Amino acid sequence: MNNQAELISVGNELLSGRTLNTHGQDLGAALAAIGLQLVRDTTIPDDIPTIGSTVNEALGRTRLVFVSGGLGPTVDDITRDALAEALGQKIILDRPTVVIMTERYAARGRKTTPAAERQALVLEGATVLPNTVGAAPGQRIERPGGKFLFVLPGPPGEFNAILNEEIVPWLKERFPDARPNLVRIVRTKGIGESDIVTILEKGSFRPVEVELGFYPGKGKVEIHLTAAPDKETEIIRTEQQLRDLLEKFIDHDKKGGQHEEG
Repeated sequence: MNNQAELISVGNELLSGRTLNTHGQDLGAALAAIGLQLVRDTTIPDDIPTIGSTVNEALGRTRLVFVSGGLGPTVDDITRDALAEALGQKIILDRPTVVIMTERYAARGRKTTPAAERQALVLEGATVLPNTVGAAPGQRIERPGGKFLFVLPGPPGEFNAILNEEIVPWLKERFPDARPNLVRIVRTKGIGESDIVTILEKGSFRPVEVELGFYPGKGKVEIHLTAAPDKETEIIRTEQQLRDLLEKFIDHDKKGGQHEEG
């Protein structure tokens, strides 16, 4: 099973620094929690050729591709147009979305406009994913070879609502055998990264089938150990080796432990 995914975030405002892009963090955590893996996070401008080529390249590499942003009502919201051109699919108006939008507007004493209804445009053949906190729905588009393209609005609240309410449950059904990686954390204090590396090298520390990540901050270093779900023996052994080698610097204020990623 290919359990890897890519994220493509679209928006000039993301590249200029005007808007903080949290989609990679949110998507990565959501996927890791169900045993899938975000392997690439790309941010690109509002440009039709760039969007099209980036999406097609991602689909050539990865089974699950997520695209966020550019689904609003303004002239620079061009993600739908770019995807339609790149995938050779028509754009249609999703009537159920228009009905929902009209009801929401009416509840606030407003009327929908042609500009607002633009947010209900989707690619023909896409599975429409309801947006419970905004206007533009998400889309799930099946591509040849059992690949899937997920299209999501850019605002974080809307992105996460569709991700958690629609996409994650679907992925769980689609990948029932996926399991989160095992993660253990060893916390140290009073020692820097370079000194930790020196101690590990002198101790001939060479983990097998366990990946290490070092996260320093405020005079402490967290060492994250990650292993496949069936490598519990290896991760336990590696953690113990680390604790033995770094015994004088273990932070006992917070205990490490085993948990599944996410």
